[in-house]
Amino acid sequence: MKKFLKWTGFVVAAIGGVALIGIAYVYFASERELARHYTAAALPALTLPTEAAEIVEGKHIATLAGCTHCHGETLTGTVVDDIPHLLRLVAPNISKKLPDYSDAQIATVLRQGVKPDGTSVVFMPSEMFRHLSDRDLSRLIAWLRTVPADPEGIEEKTEVRLLGRLILAKGDVKVTASNIESLPPAVHTFDAGNAASHGQYLVMNFCSECHGQNLEGFAPINAPALTVAKAYSPEQFSRLMREGIAIGDRNVGMMSATAKVRFTHLRDDELQAVYAFLQSRSGA
Repeated sequence: MKKFLKWTGFVVAAIGGVALIGIAYVYFASERELARHYTAAALPALTLPTEAAEIVEGKHIATLAGCTHCHGETLTGTVVDDIPHLLRLVAPNISKKLPDYSDAQIATVLRQGVKPDGTSVVFMPSEMFRHLSDRDLSRLIAWLRTVPADPEGIEEKTEVRLLGRLILAKGDVKVTASNIESLPPAVHTFDAGNAASHGQYLVMNFCSECHGQNLEGFAPINAPALTVAKAYSPEQFSRLMREGIAIGDRNVGMMSATAKVRFTHLRDDELQAVYAFLQSRSGA
């Protein structure tokens, strides 16, 4: 019996040792990804507008893109989500950070996901923001410059927990800057006289965060392929985007919540353009 217990102890210790080594590797590999440095490509110089109407348009873009949804109306930060064992996702107090960033550095964060220190942003959807035209990007930054710095905002940072670190270590999910490197060219322009072209620009800038760069959806958050929109009449689509109510009077989770906060601010011509583009795509 003593011999059996002795060997059992050895086995348990060995298993525990292997588990500790595995956990240590996951932390090392994930930290390597989080700390990886990237060389940002040079971006065209931007001229920020000063006209009030252009700055208002920048706020409109920030609202539709979710800047104020995640960071708060005053950009002082929020806890976006807290998923046990996976991550605690914090949108930081950027009102305090922005005065220390040049316009070019803000543009690089938005379009390439690369911070001034060369590391990647974490879970910020620069994959989506990279589609903004130079004009819209300039409008957005011009509005950001009007937001006063508030040192009293949220202080904590995003915490990637063990399961999240495992996913990063395995490469199942990439940090933003790394992901952008593998994506096709961005959609920066559109034909102002073509509703579907305008709609594509809007969808890539405001919908691809959840539905993916190919608009084929993202199962982990139950975001469907956007071919689902083809089943909607114009009236049904308007109700979904304005009120968050899907066909059949359904609440559709994240989409319903997002519509009420963000997409309800789409102007009529923008909503019609989005609908025109989604109806023009092939697929059932």
